[in-house]
Amino acid sequence: MFIMFRKSLLVLALLSLGTSACDVGDNGDSGDAPLSDLDALLDGAPTNDELPFEIKADGPVPRQHDDLLALQSPVKSQGRRGVCSIFSTTALMEHLYIAGGLEDADFSEQYLQWSAKFEVGSFPNTSGSNAYYNLRAISQYGIPVEDAWPYEANQWGEADDAECDGEDDQPTRCYTNGQPPEDALSSEKFHLPNGRWLNSRRASIMDHIRVNGTGVVVGMEFFYQAWNHRKSELPRNLDSWDAGIVRMPNDEDIEISREARAGHSILIVGWDLDKEFPRVDSEGNTVLDGDGNPVMEKGFYIFKNSWGTSGFGIDHPAGAGYGWLSMEYVDRFGRAYTSDIPEVELPPVDPEDPVEPGELETFTSEEVVEIPDNDDTGITSTIEVPAGDTVGTIAVKVAIEHTWRGDLIVRLRHGDTVEVLHSRTGGGQDNLELELETAAFDGAEREGEWTLEVVDSARLDTGSLTRWSVSL
Repeated sequence: MFIMFRKSLLVLALLSLGTSACDVGDNGDSGDAPLSDLDALLDGAPTNDELPFEIKADGPVPRQHDDLLALQSPVKSQGRRGVCSIFSTTALMEHLYIAGGLEDADFSEQYLQWSAKFEVGSFPNTSGSNAYYNLRAISQYGIPVEDAWPYEANQWGEADDAECDGEDDQPTRCYTNGQPPEDALSSEKFHLPNGRWLNSRRASIMDHIRVNGTGVVVGMEFFYQAWNHRKSELPRNLDSWDAGIVRMPNDEDIEISREARAGHSILIVGWDLDKEFPRVDSEGNTVLDGDGNPVMEKGFYIFKNSWGTSGFGIDHPAGAGYGWLSMEYVDRFGRAYTSDIPEVELPPVDPEDPVEPGELETFTSEEVVEIPDNDDTGITSTIEVPAGDTVGTIAVKVAIEHTWRGDLIVRLRHGDTVEVLHSRTGGGQDNLELELETAAFDGAEREGEWTLEVVDSARLDTGSLTRWSVSL
C-alpha cells in the first residue's frame, strides 16, 4: 500500500484509551478537566496477557534513547476539550509522516474528532474516543491538513447551538463543533496503515521503538496526585508539574482517584533507564527506607503531552510540554497502540526533463530467494544489464513475501553506488511491495551488474524475495 502526500499542501499548514482528565489549557497550572467513564474509554482494549510478547531487537537495551525527539511535530494544546486521544493519535500520525520524510506534518485534530464520531460511529454521546477508533478513521477515511479545519479550543455550548446544553442527550455535533467546512470535506486526505495493539510492558515498548524507529501511543488510567493535577485531593508538587514528572501512584492515590475515574493519552518517544525520582506518600512526602534514605523509582519514559507549552513540563529537557512517565505506571495501567510509517510515493521525474514512453528498458529477476532470519549478511540477487546509454532516473520494483516487513532492509547496488530502498519500516505488516524511482545512479553506465541486497535484521519472522526488476 502506497500512501501519497504532497509536501506543498502540508507546508501550508494511542492511541489512547483515556480522554478525560486531559482538558488542560495552555495557561500554566490549569487542570480542571471534565471526566469521562473509563470503562467506555477501555472499550475493546486487550490486556497484556492477551497480546503477544515478541522481542525483535538484539543486544543490550540502551540506557537512554531520545533519537525520536528530532522526528516530532510541535507540542499542541487541546484547550478545554476532553480530546486527548485525538491529540495523541494525531501526534503519532505527524511523527510517522515526519519519519517518512515530511518535515512539516500538521494534521487536523478537529476533523479527526468529527470522523471518529460520524464516519466511524464511535462514542456519539461523549467527547471521548480511543486509539482503535481514531486509527480506523485515519486508515479508512483519512484526515486533511490543519488549515482545512483548524482546531477550536472550546467545545460548543448553547451560545453556539441551542441544543448543545451539556446534557447527556445532546446531539453528537456538539462534541465535534458541527460539521466540517466544504473545503475540508473536499481537500486531500492523508492516511496511515492499519493500527494494532502492542503489549505495553516496558520491554515490548522499548523493543518496538528500537526496531521500528517510531513512537507508541499509550492510554492509561489517570491518578491525580501522580500527575500533580489540580483536581488531586492529595497534596501535589508544582515543581514536579513544571518538570513533567509522573510517578507511579501510591495506594491512597489509586483509591481516591478511582472515586472520579478518568484516563489520559500520550505519545511515548523515548526513555531513560537511569532517570530516578523519589517515591512520595499520600501526604506528598518522600518515602524513606529503614535507614532513612529516600526510596527511589527508576526508569522513566520520555513522552509528548497535549497540554500546551506554558504549564505542564515547562522545565523538561526535551522541551516544554514533554514529560517523564514512570515505566512501572505504564506496565501496570497502560494500554499501547501504534501504526506504521506510510510508504511515501516519490515525486515524479522533473517535468522539464520527462522520460518519454519507450525510453525505459526493464530487466527482471524472478528467482525466489529465501531470506535468512536475523542475519546481517542477508541475500543478494543480481541482474546483468547489457551496454547502453548512461542512466538517469531509474524505476525499481521489489516483491518480498514476509511476515514482518519491519525486519527488512533493502538496498540496490551498482558499481560504487548503493541506494537504500527500504529500512525497517512498516512494523508488523505482512509482505513488502516497493515501486519507486531514484536518481541515485544518474550518470552511471548501465552496463554491468545491478544487485539487490535484502537483510532480515531481527529474529522470529521470515520470508523470501520473490521478484524484482530495474527499469533503465
